[in-house]
Amino acid sequence: MKYGVALLFVASSGHVPAQKPAWSEPPRLVVGIVVDQMRTDYIYRYWNNFGEDGFKRMVKEGAFLRDAHFNYAPTHTGPGHASVYTGTTPKDHGIVANDMFVRTTGAGLYCVQDDRMTGVGGTGVKGQRSPYNLLSTTIADELERRFDRRSKTIGVAMKDRSAILPIGRTGDAAYWFFEGLEGHFATSSWYMQELPQWLKDFNAQGLAIKSLQAKWDLLLPVDRYHHVLPDDNPYEEPLVGASTPTLPLDVAALYEAGGRNTALLRWVPGSNTLTTDLALAALKGEDMGTDEVTDLLAISYGGPDELGHEMGPRALEVEDMYVRLDLELARLLKALDEQVGVGRYTLFLTADHAVVDVPEYLKDLKGSAGYVDMTALVGSVDAALAERFGPGKWVRKRVKEQLFLSDSLIAARKLDPVIVQRAAADVLLMEPGIAEALTASDLMRFSYNDGIREMIQRGFSPQRSGDVCFALRPGYLASWPNMLKRGTEHGSGWNYDTHVPIIFMGRGIQHREVPRYTSITDIAPTIALIVGMTMPDASSGTAVLEVLAP
Repeated sequence: MKYGVALLFVASSGHVPAQKPAWSEPPRLVVGIVVDQMRTDYIYRYWNNFGEDGFKRMVKEGAFLRDAHFNYAPTHTGPGHASVYTGTTPKDHGIVANDMFVRTTGAGLYCVQDDRMTGVGGTGVKGQRSPYNLLSTTIADELERRFDRRSKTIGVAMKDRSAILPIGRTGDAAYWFFEGLEGHFATSSWYMQELPQWLKDFNAQGLAIKSLQAKWDLLLPVDRYHHVLPDDNPYEEPLVGASTPTLPLDVAALYEAGGRNTALLRWVPGSNTLTTDLALAALKGEDMGTDEVTDLLAISYGGPDELGHEMGPRALEVEDMYVRLDLELARLLKALDEQVGVGRYTLFLTADHAVVDVPEYLKDLKGSAGYVDMTALVGSVDAALAERFGPGKWVRKRVKEQLFLSDSLIAARKLDPVIVQRAAADVLLMEPGIAEALTASDLMRFSYNDGIREMIQRGFSPQRSGDVCFALRPGYLASWPNMLKRGTEHGSGWNYDTHVPIIFMGRGIQHREVPRYTSITDIAPTIALIVGMTMPDASSGTAVLEVLAP
């Protein structure tokens, strides 16, 4: 009897068709979208003002990771874009700040600075850019290797670092905006010696200048917006040339008054439209996503960050920019459906960091918030070290929340660097606005696994970070004498800077909401599983298995 059952099982199992592995039919195109300075709560707050074909479509069709965070500090644009695409933190990919400091030369180093390069399609320092300072592979690098260099991997953004870092050191191309009287997109000699014809044709349309010829007014009736403050309030900084931080804004007049410089695009919705225009031109010009080899298009929208710094997250202007960005995403998705095909591409959307409310506004609400005068803070450290170790300029350089001490003074006085670092950290910890201060020696010697200390350690690189790394208390920002306490900043390891949306959509993704904690470093390994490729070499994240289609 058992023998008969076994025969029956064998016979019947032969009729079950073999199922192909999910990775054997990868998406034709991966689209990565980074919205610069986007908080997760923007999706909740602005939901009713979004259309059906942008953010809402992504959430309703895709997988929304609602408790996603950056797992390190500092949370800035360069480190953020690098972390999303490498799947690791500044500790391993090396981009510890937008603007770094080289202690051996005493010079600053912009995160994508490469003085060996020259502009292609543009001139000046804007062309002296490359991914050379990046120390880990990205999704783009691994995609190129997976498909034997046949993948097309392209980054587009207004900001150079936002276009360059996602594509890594072996990707095909990155294009960013060269500001000035013309205002066009170009690249550097790292990638090519001449712009492709499709980009030359795109630039010839003069879209940047055309986008600066109109007024900016609210897209919706004012009572639709979620604003608790009047449009004209003391917490917002007027845009360059404007008398008040209000809408409507005569963009054309500001453009003329500013000498017809296209840098004005940084703060207005036209920058997002232009970015979408470029993405669609690259999609078509490079014929991306139309064959069996997976391509990558990395898009970064920089406008929300530039505007957010001036206005803060409660501004009417910021919500209007997101309502308009929603339309850009809808336009992008429609083009992807048409060229690549529904279900044939995989898309993710996230941010490079979020942002804190304007501390002055929080203070007026009786919240715990404020400012720490960095000039006074550095002065206190200098004075204390001078009193203990002798006169001199002990703080050589401050870069955000990092202090670089004078190596020459320490050597001349034959001091132990560990003791001097500890003394500096002790001074910082006496300041009411400082939450934590860790020395480089401790960060290299010990392993932290709690709260803000762990965040700082993941953002620390011995070769590129300071001698003392510190964190301000929640709700506090750096300030300096006579600073107008308007607008806001980011960079901390607190939730308001780390909590960002992650949305996956398309091929290989099932619809669901994920309420558990996930990390920005989980994006790269998740994409790697969907494509069927090696994870970036320093990736430390974990694939989010529950979003993968069965």
